[in-house]
Amino acid sequence: MKKVLSLFIVVLMFATVLSVQVFAKDKPSYTFRYAELNPDGHIMDECGDYFAKLVSEKSNGRITIKVFPAGQLGDEKTVYQTLQMGGVIDICRGNTNSLGDFGVKKLTLFGLPFVFRDREHLWDVLNSEIGEEFLREPQEIGTGMVGLFYLDEGSRHFFTAEDIVIDSVDDFEGLKLRVPTTELMTETVGALGVQSTPISFSELYSSLQTGVVDGAEQPFSGYYSNKFYEVAPNYILTGHTYSPSIVLMSEASWNKLDAEDRALIMEAAKETEEWNRQNIERLDKELLEKIKAAGVNVIEVPDKTPYIEATKDVVLKYIAGYEKYYDAIQAK
Repeated sequence: MKKVLSLFIVVLMFATVLSVQVFAKDKPSYTFRYAELNPDGHIMDECGDYFAKLVSEKSNGRITIKVFPAGQLGDEKTVYQTLQMGGVIDICRGNTNSLGDFGVKKLTLFGLPFVFRDREHLWDVLNSEIGEEFLREPQEIGTGMVGLFYLDEGSRHFFTAEDIVIDSVDDFEGLKLRVPTTELMTETVGALGVQSTPISFSELYSSLQTGVVDGAEQPFSGYYSNKFYEVAPNYILTGHTYSPSIVLMSEASWNKLDAEDRALIMEAAKETEEWNRQNIERLDKELLEKIKAAGVNVIEVPDKTPYIEATKDVVLKYIAGYEKYYDAIQAK
């Protein structure tokens, strides 16, 4: 009797495993294209690769994400527009301060000048109910994009050509700087007296080299990995914007997935977010040392009050109607 029972259990287990395998084979396979502006080796590109690896592992290779770094699929605005249409690009990593021109209002608050005190404050907000609510905003307002998760690229700082040294906020007056082509960033640097010059990110190095622009702004990772220090060796640690990155998926691609696959994607998303958080602070410290070792004139800004005062009207404009969210962010 025991032998019969044991045989029955073995057969039952085999049948269960087989049924699971058949079911798994019946589920569709997907290949998604992921757009990244930064080059290979950049922390944002590495996050994209890590996310792709997790999704592949969790789906047993059924869902593949191919990361295209270095702006291969277009600049940020083009990528957003393509994502909305669906079909060509499925996932992209952008910056929250660049979504304002697409009707996104709450997320734009993350791109306001000096809205975050430091990295701890940033993550406290991103992991709160505010962060979750803001992440849902692109889909809820009908942009055709679904927010998956946040990434920390570091705070952004200005850098200028060799003959342009910044000693105070007044030294920005009249400079031509390349910043992301968004209304918010244009108005932020405009408050400092800067003339915002629209240039594709892929053309920035040559534009600095030829004097088309006097400078630009990037976090440590972007400044170093793109070798901007070669043509703009003055790096001013203003930390004027600490807007997090956001990874978005085309709603058309998202709608192809069943509930199980969506949960799988979101599980990988949270794990990637945590991996980024664990690695970015260490990387920032290493990069600052490399920047200094490259001979860059790193200019500390011990008192940011003049910058905060200069941009306060920009803050007041963008928080109009959203004061409760701004106050809640500041209270974290």
